[in-house]
Amino acid sequence: MIIRHFFKHLTQGDAVKLYYFPIAPNPTRVRIYIGEKGIEDLEMELVSLIEGQQNSDQHRRRSPLGTLPVLELDDRSFLTESTAIIEYLEELHPDPPMIGTTPVERAKVRELDRLADLGVLISFARIVHATKSPLGRPPRPEVATDAIRRVPDVLTILDRRLEQHEFLGGGHPCIADCTLRAAYGFAEFGGIEVPSGFTQIRRWRKAMDERPSVKSL
Repeated sequence: MIIRHFFKHLTQGDAVKLYYFPIAPNPTRVRIYIGEKGIEDLEMELVSLIEGQQNSDQHRRRSPLGTLPVLELDDRSFLTESTAIIEYLEELHPDPPMIGTTPVERAKVRELDRLADLGVLISFARIVHATKSPLGRPPRPEVATDAIRRVPDVLTILDRRLEQHEFLGGGHPCIADCTLRAAYGFAEFGGIEVPSGFTQIRRWRKAMDERPSVKSL
């Protein structure tokens, strides 16, 4: 049993470093998650999207598509998708639970996170890059118009969830809260006008902004 555990440890590797860029929504959702977990032994290394460091040969060896964030493990392997990174860290640090503790809870949290990701974060990111891209992408008004049209329906669902709960995760944040907060942070950075009128989301946003995980960004 001890030998099997030892070789399992060698194969899986422990998380040792996170490559990120501030403001960028996917790295931000992971950093909020790490802050909520209280993970302090993870080294952080900035990769400047503005300077194009994501396209360097060095970074492409970590992330073939040049994306961020990237989680480096001590066996020199890498994880390059934010959801995979979060779920891996959740396996290593199960307390406090941020994806639920039962099959039903985990399914519902993942459903909320999917809504926040596909319906809000990706939409806000498309709007920013189609209007005032910090990476210098050309304006594409039709992309922004299509993306903003999709957002209110999803925000309505999340706002209703928050009528009954302090956070999307219930009494404490879950991974969906990390995703939604990262989305709003990027929208604010991009100077885009987000849909208004969602009272519970405004209340939730103030509560999230007071948390150390967000203040430390």
